[in-house]
Amino acid sequence: MLVNPFSGNSSRSLPLEDGIDDHTGFPQQKALDIITTLHTSFADSKPAQVCQALLLELITLTGSEGGFMGAMEKDYFHESYLEVQAIINIHWHANVQQYFGARLERGQHFTNMDSLFGKVLSEGEPVLSNHPEKDEPHQPAIFRAFLGIPICHHGETIGMIGLVNKPGGYHPALIPLLQPIALTYGALLHTYRTQCSRESLEMTNQQLVTELHAFTSSLDDIVFELDENLIFTRIWCNQQHLLFFPEEEILGKCIMDFVGEHANAFLQLTDTLLRTGDAQYYEYADIRQDMPYWYAVKMRLMPASDSSPRRVLLFIQNITQRKRSELELRQVNADYARNIQILDITQQMALIGGWEFSLVTGQVFWTKQVYTLRELPENFTAIYNDLVFYHPEDRHLLEEAQTQLLRHHQPYCIDLRHISAKGTVKWVRTTGIPVFHQDKVNAFRGIIMDIDKQKKAEIELENAARSRSEFLSVMSHEIRTPLNAIIGISGILHDQPGTPHPELLQNLHFSANHLLGLVNDILDLSKIEAGKVILEYIPFDLHDLIQGITGNYQPLAAAKGLQLYTRIDAGVPQQVQGDPVRLGQILNNLVNNAVKFTNEGYISLELLPEKSDNHHVNICFKITDTGIGIQSELQDRIFDTFVQGDSATTREYGGTGLGLSITRKLVELMNSHISVESQPQQGTTFRFSITFALPGASTKPAPATTIDPANMLTGMQMLIVEDNKINRQVMQLQLNKTGAAVTLAVNGKEAVAKMKEQTFDGVMLDLHMPEMNGYETIPWIRRLQPDAFIIVLTADIMPEATEQLRLLEVKDMLPKPYKAEDLYRILHRYKK
Repeated sequence: MLVNPFSGNSSRSLPLEDGIDDHTGFPQQKALDIITTLHTSFADSKPAQVCQALLLELITLTGSEGGFMGAMEKDYFHESYLEVQAIINIHWHANVQQYFGARLERGQHFTNMDSLFGKVLSEGEPVLSNHPEKDEPHQPAIFRAFLGIPICHHGETIGMIGLVNKPGGYHPALIPLLQPIALTYGALLHTYRTQCSRESLEMTNQQLVTELHAFTSSLDDIVFELDENLIFTRIWCNQQHLLFFPEEEILGKCIMDFVGEHANAFLQLTDTLLRTGDAQYYEYADIRQDMPYWYAVKMRLMPASDSSPRRVLLFIQNITQRKRSELELRQVNADYARNIQILDITQQMALIGGWEFSLVTGQVFWTKQVYTLRELPENFTAIYNDLVFYHPEDRHLLEEAQTQLLRHHQPYCIDLRHISAKGTVKWVRTTGIPVFHQDKVNAFRGIIMDIDKQKKAEIELENAARSRSEFLSVMSHEIRTPLNAIIGISGILHDQPGTPHPELLQNLHFSANHLLGLVNDILDLSKIEAGKVILEYIPFDLHDLIQGITGNYQPLAAAKGLQLYTRIDAGVPQQVQGDPVRLGQILNNLVNNAVKFTNEGYISLELLPEKSDNHHVNICFKITDTGIGIQSELQDRIFDTFVQGDSATTREYGGTGLGLSITRKLVELMNSHISVESQPQQGTTFRFSITFALPGASTKPAPATTIDPANMLTGMQMLIVEDNKINRQVMQLQLNKTGAAVTLAVNGKEAVAKMKEQTFDGVMLDLHMPEMNGYETIPWIRRLQPDAFIIVLTADIMPEATEQLRLLEVKDMLPKPYKAEDLYRILHRYKK
């Protein structure tokens, strides 16, 4: 039952004296002794020790089994709790911790204010309960009896004493016995705390004064204290030599005695400070002569207090370095402005404009030249998606390039037609690159270059080259045809026994052949045709050549994020004999094209043996990429001079179209043929095979044997198809030596008519003829007389003629003029 000790009721009706004798067994003198001891305890011990000793005395005095004492505190939310300072004979277990709401990790904080001890703290009155299990039905039963005495000071509860488990329970008479002790402890504790707080404040104040002095003395600034009359009263300066005058000469003097020509400015500053209280700032040059220093003064007012009048604080800082930096910055800004002006002039002269797109802010910047190119005012809002300024047929190129730049950070550089706001069409070259900051892309930048004149010049050059090629084809035929007759007739006359003037014929033959060489040099369209190309037959390391070529292109491939690798089959010998320079030229062209036309994936160069013997090896070269591919209808044209896949490819990737033409000619010089396999957007594979001599074997072809034409074609029927009368006569005389029966035709139409009437073993024909030319005649020969061999003799040595004959599957061709022995060598293969 919970008892109010001040109501006069209790669980046992005993007199006060009887209660003390029966329940404590101690006299009231013991309580007085405890109070007396408390007065001396705080002088000799800490509060925790006093508290522990007092609690033990109270447990003995009351006959309790245990108890606890503590101070009342407030938490962050202003909720009360008991901070336990002493606890005796209370054994901890789960119910005890739950009852007190104990936070042991914080030094035994009791927070359960719904308990008996909580009632003591909240009400500030003693609480006695000899039946806690009834008085606290919602709390775990951990005590048999409880007595709580508040510790108060000036009516405020500052703590409590809790006693528990007195055998037989507690008598209310104990409360007035213990209250004086609690009041005495509270008064002494408050006095002790006040004294400690005062000592702590004094120590803190002394420490702050020391630290303030150390701080102000360590400042680079010079700190002055002045009174209201602007008289120096204190100085803080960590380096005395920084003062203009010794410190003892400054103290007690007025500031105006030391600022020289700046006196009026300082007087105005201090007047404003004292009148308004607002901080003041002023910069000034050193008052001493020949001292190139600058200073800044900050003035602050310290308001008056009960103990001191108003004071002025001056902070003097050396700002010379900052002033110099400002001058340098102004110079840098001037240099920057000049560089911008020079860049602007340079862009105007070079017709180049720049742009930037920020991924952070989304803003787009154009330089002046971009506005000029697009014929727009400079207040026009720049945009990144500027497809509207490009020709509709070219927009997809830029759109794809910008997509690759945004998604994969792949740089681009393409040529396309630009259309200004006023409809002006020009060719431009536009580029875009990613800008990295701390390994992340935060912007894109690029240029737009006006290449209209250059591009139109290129187009004109290409048209001129095409016209030149057509012109050279005609000139080749017109020059070589009569030259063939001259060489043929001189050869026939030279072979006649007893021919008069043999020296003149020799000179004629020499002059004709010399003219032939000059004509060949003039008519060449490529490096191969620029002069006589003689293949070398020298030993070289094939593996090293391959690794060197791929090594040269690894950086370019890596820059585009491509893999470039080689695969050399184990059966490919390391040492071979041939022409490494021409082979390198072929592979360089093909690998370069593969890297150029591949945007992602890989490029591979493979070498595979096809067949070999003790003296020779045939090696297949295979170059594969995962690039843009070639449309099937264009694959037959890509080896032509100045031809690429299509016009868009030319605009996007550049180039003249000579690479594959040169490659094909070089491969053909090595008695081979290059083929291509490709599908759009799925990659391309080029393949060719070359036979190399092995070291130790003969590296040069066997010397040509002399062919005797006499009776070589006896019994065979030959058809000569040639529109030039002299050439027909020369060819007839040459064939007469072979014993063949010769029939003549002046063009393809007449030849077809004769083939319908007669069977021939072979046909020799020219390409350029009236009514029906050689190209049109060859299919008729295949159809009418499929067993007849065909030998083309033509004055047209242009690549187009060679390619057309390849498509017609004509293997035997002699360019006019030709040597008779070369004709006989071909005819010898068809000897029966």
